[in-house]
Amino acid sequence: MIQAQDNQRISVDLRGESLESTLWYLQNRTKFIFMYATEDIANITDISVRAKNKTITEILDECLEGTNLTYEVSGTAIVIKKRKTNKITISGWIRDASGEALPGATVTVRGSKHGAIAGLDGHYTFNIPAQEGLILTYSFIGMEKKTVRYTGKKTINVTLNSSSTEIDEVVVTGYQNIQRRDLVGSITTVKAKDILMPSYTTIDQMLQGRVAGMIVTNTSSRVGTAPKIQIRGTSTLLGNQDPLWVVDGIIQEDPLELNASSLMTEDLKNIIGNQISWLNPADIESISILKDASATAIYGSKASNGVIEITTKKNTTDRLSVNYTSNFVMGTRPNYGQFNYMNSKERVLFSQEAFNWGTPYGTEPIKQIYTYEGLLNMYLSHDISSEDFLAQRNVLETQNTDWFKLLTRRSFSHNHNISVSGGTNKYSYAASMGYSNSEGQEIGNDSERMTGRVAITIRPVQKLTINATINGSVSTNNGFAGGVNPMGYATTTNRSIDPDAYYQMKASYPYNSGVKSLSYNFVNERNNSGSKSKSSFMSASLDLKWNILDWLTYQFTGGYSNNNSTNEAWETEQTFYIAETYRGYDFNSVSPNSKEFGAALLPFGGELFTNNAQQYSYNIQNKLQFSKAFNNENRINALVGMELRSSTNKGVSNTVWGYAPDRGEVITLPTTPQAFTPITGSKDEGWGLLKKIYDGGWRKVNTTDNYLSVFATLAYSLKNRYVVNANIRNDASNRFGQDANHRIDPTYSFGFSWRASEEDFMKKYVKWITTLNFRGTYGIQGNAVTRISPDLILNQGKVANLYNRYQSTISQIPNPNLSW
Repeated sequence: MIQAQDNQRISVDLRGESLESTLWYLQNRTKFIFMYATEDIANITDISVRAKNKTITEILDECLEGTNLTYEVSGTAIVIKKRKTNKITISGWIRDASGEALPGATVTVRGSKHGAIAGLDGHYTFNIPAQEGLILTYSFIGMEKKTVRYTGKKTINVTLNSSSTEIDEVVVTGYQNIQRRDLVGSITTVKAKDILMPSYTTIDQMLQGRVAGMIVTNTSSRVGTAPKIQIRGTSTLLGNQDPLWVVDGIIQEDPLELNASSLMTEDLKNIIGNQISWLNPADIESISILKDASATAIYGSKASNGVIEITTKKNTTDRLSVNYTSNFVMGTRPNYGQFNYMNSKERVLFSQEAFNWGTPYGTEPIKQIYTYEGLLNMYLSHDISSEDFLAQRNVLETQNTDWFKLLTRRSFSHNHNISVSGGTNKYSYAASMGYSNSEGQEIGNDSERMTGRVAITIRPVQKLTINATINGSVSTNNGFAGGVNPMGYATTTNRSIDPDAYYQMKASYPYNSGVKSLSYNFVNERNNSGSKSKSSFMSASLDLKWNILDWLTYQFTGGYSNNNSTNEAWETEQTFYIAETYRGYDFNSVSPNSKEFGAALLPFGGELFTNNAQQYSYNIQNKLQFSKAFNNENRINALVGMELRSSTNKGVSNTVWGYAPDRGEVITLPTTPQAFTPITGSKDEGWGLLKKIYDGGWRKVNTTDNYLSVFATLAYSLKNRYVVNANIRNDASNRFGQDANHRIDPTYSFGFSWRASEEDFMKKYVKWITTLNFRGTYGIQGNAVTRISPDLILNQGKVANLYNRYQSTISQIPNPNLSW
């Protein structure tokens, strides 16, 4: 509405009009005539002005604010024309609330044709005429628009917030960042901040129960133990069943498997850790879980068990920031009130009722006073009187040993993290250190870890971004020797047993058939055995992104890692394990002149297993990504790349007999072949324990796995409704056979999705359905079995006594057809 007050002043009330229609309104209701070039004002829309009793010049000033136009008044003629100004350059980053880049986000200058589209790394830049009052508008699909008034700063970084629950966030798949709506495969993304739990020190434990289709199973209650993870079930019988871990686009290699068959080393295998034990959860930004073939095919022959892609934190601000966090967690100690277990009197009555009902024993109970069955056997054999029997039964009924109090404690852990970040528009940095210490519920089980990380981002020129990262970690885990399970013992052991007693346990010794039982005390067993794992990890990575064009980006990624571990497990001469396996009698219970002493393989000392392992690997990737939108209805995202990966594992394992840690860790000699005189059984060709030492006391491992891979992906979206995905990858490896027909054996996948909720008829007739998506995928996956070699394996062994010649054994025939 325009009302002419006089020749000088008017009142105007306009809403959402174009500049051209606004000028026509003013011309038709005043004495002024407007002259302008149509192309200069064609793109200026959304003019809103409310003026009361204002001059025409005051109204024009308000209408043209934030544009590159000005005007001149000559009598009753007003000429609208472009300003004659210098050019200015505006650049910056567009990210979401979590700091992830938003490729394809747009920035426009209100009232002009000027604008830019953010590249794959979220960076934008454009030149515009310099003028006051510029207003910039930032937008992205699924995000709230944001307007910023230009104040003269050449760098403007903007964070956009999600406008709804629409699935348009950027998903990190390791090799590329892509909008979720353009993906067909099954991918779940979680933010680390949403799953961090103070009671856990590794990210794999925190994923338990957080992702549909992922099963996280704790293999042990001990701290430092890596859980078992399965994504959508088991995919192989012979190969590795663990998912593939990827950190910032670099595949994490499997740790060196501990090759030891002794019962003593069973617990040691649990506390060594897994591929990401070195990673501090506080350094993680987000986690993407790739589940089906359509999502994992791009990773080739190692991804059939699913892929877990981890993105670490990067600095997203220009200001200096220092953060410190810590937490302390104390757990409860187990107690019998949590379980429906019998006390001592109930346990004795149970055994008495079983005897009265004539329930037979599987084997004759050992005669001893520490169990009701043994005490009853002594009474029935007239070894003790009825008075002694009743008196000792009363002792058993009132014993009520609290095994939980003796063997467990309140768990306690504390974690500390400090981080520093800052930078400018040319560079940024983020550094962090973390320390964690955990004492498990079982006395003797604890874990300690220290981590460090430095990440630097450099932007030397407008289209080039360089990221360099260094990670480090040292950790120590203390556990138990195999067969020593405090929690298991506490939950299954008769409470009528005296905790200080050395009761008899059934045993056998191959060189003395007369051995039927040996003394056992669990606390003694725990105190005289154990296992320890120490590891140090270091990795460095370099990531280079070059935005060749707004829609074309080249990326180079290189990484190197080195993982060293020292592991040991031991049992001393005072344990039941050593007595049963190598002596046949309790320590110091026979004289050196006895037959039992001569039949002992190891009369003094225990057993020590040591393992030193080193793993180093490198990963080199070259990728070219194409991402472009056409007329707001067609989007194409394509990527081609190659990857070179190598992993070398070296390890030395050694078993030493005669180990005496309480005597300065000296080694005592076993029984010599000449002095070894078994009471029963074979003399092992005269070798005694030396045969065991000779056959398997020392082992060395040196393996290298090389992979050369090429891959490509394609995602095409039409009208935000119809999406097609395709992935293909081919791996060449020294782990595969040399048959020419198997050298090209790719993994591939196809997928199609239809977002029915975007159809007009759905929006019109089924408004209550906000998201409806139909999806179908097909893919071929593979799993390389690294435990089997494609080549003939010849074991060149020891001298055969019968022939006095070296002997060799073919352990595996060649398999040229071996593939994934």
